[in-house]
Amino acid sequence: MSGTRFGSEGVCIEQLIHITCENAQRKSFLSTNNVYNPFVTVLLCGIMSGTQINRYIIREILSPTLLCLAIFTMVMVLGRAFKLVSLIINEGVSLWDILILLATLLPTFFSISLPLAFIMGIMIGLGRMSADSEIVALKSAGFGLARIAIPVFALAVIFALLTGATNIWVKPWGYRAFATKSFEIVRQKVAIGLQPRVFMSQFNDLVLYANEIDKQTNQMHGLFIVEKKPESTSWVFADSGSILTNDKEETVTIRLQDGVVHRQQTESIDNYQLIHFRNYDIQPEISAMREPRKRSRLKPKELSTAKLWSNISNGVNPEKIRELQAELHLRLVSPLAPLLFVLFGLPFSMQSHRSGRSGGFIMGLVIFLGYYFMLSTALTLTKDASVSPWLTFWTTHLLLGVIGVFFLHQSSLEKPNILATWVDQMLLTLQKRASKNVDS
Repeated sequence: MSGTRFGSEGVCIEQLIHITCENAQRKSFLSTNNVYNPFVTVLLCGIMSGTQINRYIIREILSPTLLCLAIFTMVMVLGRAFKLVSLIINEGVSLWDILILLATLLPTFFSISLPLAFIMGIMIGLGRMSADSEIVALKSAGFGLARIAIPVFALAVIFALLTGATNIWVKPWGYRAFATKSFEIVRQKVAIGLQPRVFMSQFNDLVLYANEIDKQTNQMHGLFIVEKKPESTSWVFADSGSILTNDKEETVTIRLQDGVVHRQQTESIDNYQLIHFRNYDIQPEISAMREPRKRSRLKPKELSTAKLWSNISNGVNPEKIRELQAELHLRLVSPLAPLLFVLFGLPFSMQSHRSGRSGGFIMGLVIFLGYYFMLSTALTLTKDASVSPWLTFWTTHLLLGVIGVFFLHQSSLEKPNILATWVDQMLLTLQKRASKNVDS
């Protein structure tokens, strides 16, 4: 990319808006013997189509955003890959079922990767334009920060709608679909895996042995079960039993008849129980991902947004209501994340970083982690400390918006950002120390 010179001072800035300035250069409108006329350069950039500039800024932000979206989503998918592979190898689950489970997890991943990718796209895209002095050229042509922010806010609105739709509608559906598919896999595994005179470990923390199994009724005879829990270990002997499934509550029950339970408490060796029974039910943990689940009722994150509203209005348990309110307001404030990221990303990305372009990337991570730490704190305060969600969620977002507008105003006045300067100085210090360690 060729450079332009402004006057006798020889201040070199990168060529602005390649599509127009390069065409003008070929026609010799901007240069004479490769010496650029600053007045003509700024004048041409000033009369450029606003649509061209908007498209250029959007392209500079959208390209790294989509790349980051793919990378961050893939990283989160790989985080689950080990458990998914273990289901294929150890549990005999089909590849098709694994792909369906993965598809139901994608909304959860996108609820995080969408806003994260957007803030990183702002920091990388506008940071690149600032480092190449294209922001300086735009301002010289009369395009102030408010004008530059228009296409960025337009992108923010799109990502806000995508984030809101994901959190309010798609993500709860993903949780429910994942739970339902997990139960179907476990039910199939139980039905297929029943074999006589074989120690079966289809369930979490439970081993089952049956001397005989009636293939017609799946009635088992001569049963021996070992059930391990954190508080105790139980050895169960029964004459007969069967496995029942409840599709509505997504539970599996082992129903036993005529037997005895030997139970040893973990904390005390002397605490030993002997229980005789006529009928005895065991409800094992059935999660396909080897995580404890109780499916007697849907968790708040699995409820639809309309169902959350209804349960809050009709609820009588204050603790449960607080949990539902926390989940509801967490979903409702989610579209505000991309809008807040613009208020912080614009001034931080346009400030020059002595630590290099990595400074903008680190600053983007700091903004994202700080925001989600605030969300986690708001969620905890609402559920555990009985603080109103209007204070924990909405007031904090309003405060962040005011701070973001202040930073944006400071940047429009060409004043340095104190927070960005501090982070940049810290990164520069770390880079110097790292280079000294390498040299030594």
